[in-house]
Amino acid sequence: MAQIISSGIGSGLDITGLVSQLVQAERGPAENRLNTSEVRAQSRLSAFGSLKSALSSFQSSLDKLQSEGLYQARKASVSDKDLFTVSSETTASAGNYTIQSEQLASRHKIASAAYADDDASVGTGTLNITVNGDTLALTIDAAGDSLTEIRDAINEAPANPGVTASIIRDEDGSHLVFSATETGAANTVTVSVTTDVSDTGNLAALTFDPLADPQTSPMAEKQAAVDAMLVIDGFTAFSSNNVFDEVLEGVSITLKDSDPGNVHTLDVSRDESSVKKSIQQFVDAYNSLRSTIDTLTAYNAETGQAGLLQGDSTTARLSAQLRQSLTLTISGANRDLDTLAEIGISTNFETGRLEIDNDTLDSLVTSNFGDFSALFAGDSGFAAQLDSVADVYSRFDGILDTRSNGINAQIDRINSQRDALNTRMVSVEARYLAQFTALDGLLGELNQTSNFLTTQLGNLPTFNQEK
Repeated sequence: MAQIISSGIGSGLDITGLVSQLVQAERGPAENRLNTSEVRAQSRLSAFGSLKSALSSFQSSLDKLQSEGLYQARKASVSDKDLFTVSSETTASAGNYTIQSEQLASRHKIASAAYADDDASVGTGTLNITVNGDTLALTIDAAGDSLTEIRDAINEAPANPGVTASIIRDEDGSHLVFSATETGAANTVTVSVTTDVSDTGNLAALTFDPLADPQTSPMAEKQAAVDAMLVIDGFTAFSSNNVFDEVLEGVSITLKDSDPGNVHTLDVSRDESSVKKSIQQFVDAYNSLRSTIDTLTAYNAETGQAGLLQGDSTTARLSAQLRQSLTLTISGANRDLDTLAEIGISTNFETGRLEIDNDTLDSLVTSNFGDFSALFAGDSGFAAQLDSVADVYSRFDGILDTRSNGINAQIDRINSQRDALNTRMVSVEARYLAQFTALDGLLGELNQTSNFLTTQLGNLPTFNQEK
């Protein structure tokens, strides 16, 4: 009699393997369905995210075109950028000017006579250092009257009025140098000394009076404190820090170097290049958005592959509204410049992309500059109307957020169904284990009975029957 041979205890059945296969066979179709649904949902969620990102970039380009400041901006330029740095604001008036950099502002520097070395004793008393009306009264005693100690005391003084002390060594010896921290004539350094009979040396050797005869001053002037001097159209202006903000309204001029007697030019004009750049950025952003929409809604008839949002009504509606908005006529704008087509922006009907006729745009920006503000800016301008179309979809809790929230809810339901499936599979596995365990026991009993009967039959006597 044939026997079942396997690893089971009673029957030889591989109960664990059988139960695992049966559970997986029952789980598989449902699990595959849930996984497929989740992958599709996650892909669509990502697609709506890509669409919203492209729409946001498009709106950023519209923000620039809506700003009145874009059309009021002025551009300042100079004929020699090595001499001048210039910038302008919207309050600047357009014009051409002659400009001369006659003199740079400088820091005041004075130096002492030579001493033997850095540790040489100078003297004791009170050192009064004045810069721009502020005075530091520094007491020098015998324990700190060397060049090094006086230098450090000045630099570390909390009430330092705006002077830096240093030591410079040359072939004659060590010199104590005082430098104003700020440029300009107002920051001239004055040094006076108060001594008494206990002076250990000659502290008065550090005295400097800018009004005194330089030949009699103990400290020598190494660099005068002077203001920068700028000449514009024959008018002279001075600055303590090389920056001129008040000479021309809305224009800031910084001197980088001096060129006495030589005349250069300064031009202040409308910033037409920024307007053209912003229009180009708008066109590029729209074309990028159009590429995103086309990719997400494409269908390849040969391969049967469809974009993630192919057939989606929300995306189709947005696409149609954007195309329609490009043909708007702006009421209130100049009658000759009230559409995109009139400034050289047209739609390529094969690709759906915008194209710019740069010759037309350049010419109109120069000849009709004021009309561009009416066309693009303000609440009724072209940029605002396009932005209002996009905002319905892209804003917080807008149409795209609503669609994304719906997909997230779908993913949550899929996860709940997966949890329910796991719970049900635990029960199914327990049921199969119970059934196969019972079967294993029954088959074990049958095998034992079979073996018993086989043994008994084998013990019966054999009878010979004669014919």
